Amino acid sequence: MHKSTPLLLLLIAAVCLVLAAGCYTPGGPVPEARRAPAERAWTAADVDAAVCMHMERLYSPVPRDNGVPPEECDFIHFLRFRPETASGDPADADAVLVLMPGFLGGANSLEYVGRQLVYMALTQEGKYMEVWVLDRRPNNLEDLTGLNEAEEAKDIQAAIDYYYNGAEIDGRTFGGFLGNEDVPFLSEFGLKLAMEDVYTVITTMVPDPEMRRSKVFVGGHSLGGPLTAYFAGWDFDGDPATLDDAGYMNCAGLVGLDTSLVPSLPTADLSLGMFLGYPAIESAEDYEAVVEGLRDGTYPRIVPMPLMFPEYLALQEQLAMQAAWAPDEESDLFKRLPAISPEVDMVFRMLHSRAMDQFALPIPYITDFRYTNEAMFAIMVDDDFQPMTALQVSCGFLSGGAVVVKEFPLPEDIANIPGLNEMFRSLMSISGIYIANDAGPSYFELGQGPLYSWANFDEIGNGDDPDYMDAEGSDLYTTTEDEVSDVQDVARFIHIGPTNALEWYFALRVNVDMEVAMADFGPACGLPYLHGDMVGDLPQVTFVAEDGPFIPPEAENVLQGYNHLDVCVAAADRPSRRENEVIRPTIDFILGVLAQ
Repeated sequence: MHKSTPLLLLLIAAVCLVLAAGCYTPGGPVPEARRAPAERAWTAADVDAAVCMHMERLYSPVPRDNGVPPEECDFIHFLRFRPETASGDPADADAVLVLMPGFLGGANSLEYVGRQLVYMALTQEGKYMEVWVLDRRPNNLEDLTGLNEAEEAKDIQAAIDYYYNGAEIDGRTFGGFLGNEDVPFLSEFGLKLAMEDVYTVITTMVPDPEMRRSKVFVGGHSLGGPLTAYFAGWDFDGDPATLDDAGYMNCAGLVGLDTSLVPSLPTADLSLGMFLGYPAIESAEDYEAVVEGLRDGTYPRIVPMPLMFPEYLALQEQLAMQAAWAPDEESDLFKRLPAISPEVDMVFRMLHSRAMDQFALPIPYITDFRYTNEAMFAIMVDDDFQPMTALQVSCGFLSGGAVVVKEFPLPEDIANIPGLNEMFRSLMSISGIYIANDAGPSYFELGQGPLYSWANFDEIGNGDDPDYMDAEGSDLYTTTEDEVSDVQDVARFIHIGPTNALEWYFALRVNVDMEVAMADFGPACGLPYLHGDMVGDLPQVTFVAEDGPFIPPEAENVLQGYNHLDVCVAAADRPSRRENEVIRPTIDFILGVLAQ
């Protein structure tokens, strides 16, 4: 090494320190004090005492045309919610609602809807209803061993040791997060399998066809809406002349949660192919070529999504556990990790950089700020801090320290360009995103800032004063209309139980098949969507979030202030503040159909 090299490196390091110190300017407006929370009409404990949740398994082997999947993939898993006092025989239920999660969603994403709907139908109407929420088969690939051990022990260290330190649990050690090369068989986990899974669950659990037609309802959240429409129009024996097996002949009605009950989303014109490199599919031959590309690894078998890496999704579940168990204690999860991947580091920098200079250095880093467990979890999902539309829920705002507008990755002024908000809407928010701005008095005193806590959705305002301002009353952060979900309910559905709310490995084959199923050549490709003309004849109800990824042209129930996940978890137990605008109307819809 040249003798001047160390001196040069020291000089560069010194310049970087000076630049970093100059870029970090703490301070800014501080949110006002929290208000008294709203009164609850019932508690989570009341619901848990009245409603049971079980994970059910049905054996149904998956295709083996491109490798042999793990044994657990041969089982359909679904969460079943029913009254504790019920017989357990679905034939005795007044109605059954079968739900499909959205894109990157697991069964737990509809845990709140499931248990609250069963509880409200029972206590307010005296009706025995069940809700079944399906996991897609790729969810069976997730190694949740460390997360489930941590949940059982109520100790997050069990998960850290399992996923990062090589710890063994019940004779198993973590083999790493899966990549495309590990899952060749996912090339076969497409729309046909997803449809057959719904049909298998319904026909196995409710074998009487007439009973299915009279009291089984099918629905879904987000991508689950188009999947619901495909189910209703699907022909399960491929013969259009025999109708008893058609989807629409096996249910009484359809329910859509922040979605559209048509077989393609309004954003489907932006085909994933243009982002992932596979060509347009205009014939059966094109389709076979793309499927072959999935099989041989030319195209990814797992949909790659920015900021939604499996490791990060697993960490988000750990944050949810800490938020549930010790909401007011200072968060230390990220500081306890022995190492993180470059992908997760990128997520942290994207989510927690005020501007480009902080992202590039990155100083201060997310671990330089002090958050309670509840606040750290909340900034990963709340619509005022998390820009990714698919992950947004409105559950309150930060409290206890300076909070300023976030100017990265896009400056807020760019939102003033006409049409830009709508262009980005399905992917991310480009305005109204905030960030904490006090990690300490100076660059040399990071980690010594205030302890940020969380003002829950019902603590940011009330009917007399709906605005949540800074302490000086000059800056408006949010309003009561824009906050509808309890942060603890969100933390619960992210982590509780044997499965989870976030799908680590979403199979691209589903999207490819959805592009083809409506085409004239779809049936020739083994996608028998033959009864699309009957889907609209079924009774149906749809709820759409005002601030979700899209508002379909036909939308009627547009929910003011709701974000994409609020439709699944908006608080139902504080009607004095605001009625839940999904669960009770869904019960009324089902009862109305039953009365016909």
